[in-house]
Order: sequence, then structure tokens, then C-alpha cells
Amino acid sequence: MKVSIRYHEILEEFLEKELNWLKEEFEILFQSKTKNYTKDDKKLANNILDYILENTFVYDNIILINLLNETLENIEKQYINLF
Repeated sequence: MKVSIRYHEILEEFLEKELNWLKEEFEILFQSKTKNYTKDDKKLANNILDYILENTFVYDNIILINLLNETLENIEKQYINLF
């Protein structure tokens, strides 16, 4: 069995793609509503974030943890009234 030397780079690339998807998803779902969010919108947003947090593996890699944290903080700042 051969282990890739680029393992951590590959994980970071995958996480970046996933986080880009997350940002785009929030833009598609919530950007046009600007501050007029329903309870269903808030529930959906929280469910999406919960899913990402539960299913994104960062393997105790501080770079990946920081990348995930930074993206989630930016989303929460951009959509303040949603959370």
C-alpha cells in the first residue's frame, strides 16, 4: 500500500471545495431575502451548518480547523439575522 505524500494537501483542497459549495449554497438560498428570514429559513440554515460540522473531517489538522472556522464565522457575520 502506498501512502500519498500529499495527503494533507488533498484534504485541504477537498475542504476548500466543500466550503466554497457552502458559501455558494448560502448565497443562493438566503442572499436575496436580506433580513426577511422565516423560521423555516433559520431552521434550514442551522441544519446545513450542523450537517457540515458533523460530516466534515479535519483530522486534528489546525490548518483545516482554522479554514472551517473562518468560513463559518464569515457566513454567520454575513447573515447575522439568520442565526
